[in-house]
Amino acid sequence: MPTVLSLGKKIIVFFCFASCLFSVQARPLSVRLLSDSAYAQLVPGKPAPLSPPAAPFLPRVLYREEVVLQNGDQVTKLRFYSDEDPENPPLWFHVWEKERRVQAVREEASEELARLGEKSGHPVRHAWAVPMVFEPREIKRIRIQAEYPVLSVSGRRKTDRFEIYFSRWGWQPSDPELLFRFDLGPMISAIPCLGRPPTPALLPWLLSSWFTIEPAGYRSSGFTVWWPFRQTGEPERCERIRVDWYAWYR
Repeated sequence: MPTVLSLGKKIIVFFCFASCLFSVQARPLSVRLLSDSAYAQLVPGKPAPLSPPAAPFLPRVLYREEVVLQNGDQVTKLRFYSDEDPENPPLWFHVWEKERRVQAVREEASEELARLGEKSGHPVRHAWAVPMVFEPREIKRIRIQAEYPVLSVSGRRKTDRFEIYFSRWGWQPSDPELLFRFDLGPMISAIPCLGRPPTPALLPWLLSSWFTIEPAGYRSSGFTVWWPFRQTGEPERCERIRVDWYAWYR
């Protein structure tokens, strides 16, 4: 999701997790990506306050992400971006640096961001921007929290979907750990036909009967599925995370 634009000396480097962008740079960026961990939780939500008692759920995805970066030997100024999916913008979006809340400003995507988005096949019209300054050798922990609506799948009346792209591009060469977890527990617990709280033993049946999860090769623990993405020496990585489920609530 995050994208970065270095300020000064005309260095341009893009890095993102919400869409697959390509990196362009005049010289290597001194900042290294050490790790990135994302956690998405599918929750049933609640009907609007004035809805009738039998109103359906309004599912949401609560999203958290932590990015750990380490600077090199020189002061580096960055403009840190999180690009926005025009088909599914967040309901709200917050950024913290360590424990300090920082102001993220929604801006029109720069010409470069828009061009790279078009090239990757995932248009970018707006992005959330945060200017940052790294002291020499400084390590920063950047936390993102957001909430997303879910989308109905065209042509499949009873199917809803959440989709996001998890990728890295253009940072100083490193061997970062990339982890994406998707917690299905709150939504599974709301399925009325189960008749009782579900147990982890039901997970294989539920995943095959109620959910379609991509990419393949995920692991599971309880009602959370997760993907570790890590390959030494790989300069670029982009993975599409997609979860479809039977929309029994509408």
